[in-house]
Amino acid sequence: MPFTYDHCVDEPTRRRIIEYVKPLAVGLDGTTYSGDIDRILAASERIAEEVPGIDRDLLFLLAVFSGQDRWVQRMGHGSRTEIFLSSLGFPNAAVAALFRGLPRIRSSPATREEEIVHDALALEEMGAYGIVRHLLEGYRERRELPEMAEAIEQAAGRVLRTSAGETLAESRRKTMREFARRAREEQEEFRGPRSGG
Repeated sequence: MPFTYDHCVDEPTRRRIIEYVKPLAVGLDGTTYSGDIDRILAASERIAEEVPGIDRDLLFLLAVFSGQDRWVQRMGHGSRTEIFLSSLGFPNAAVAALFRGLPRIRSSPATREEEIVHDALALEEMGAYGIVRHLLEGYRERRELPEMAEAIEQAAGRVLRTSAGETLAESRRKTMREFARRAREEQEEFRGPRSGG
């Protein structure tokens, strides 16, 4: 059975919320792309197909707002977001659950909805797509290739919280580890003579 939303989050409401969040996501750090929200939401939906008994409205909010906890916590922005969501019909309990969940999604998710979004965020940093992101980040920070390879290998070992997430991560882990291994080998292949000795 396909995963669908009910309650408050009909299609027009989804579009309004996504349009509200996308400019925040792109403007916050200059490294987030507007398509990231769509990808995280789609990954969350895929994982949620295998997890029964979730709050679908809360899952949608967590997926769309994930990564925006710093912005939401800034003075005034939390109230603005709360007013916006309340105007769309979200109950106070759902908004409070969103604000509780955002800061802990990446490190210590505490509900099934948070675990799903945690895994969706992890999948964004894995596989070929994740490799590109790590290389871009490493280039911006002027890291050497061995440092980038190590970061990619570490990301490949990230623990996911759902069985569906682990299944999606399996081939991505292999891709990352193989890339890190070959990057090191090819760097060593044409390394010049070491000084000293």
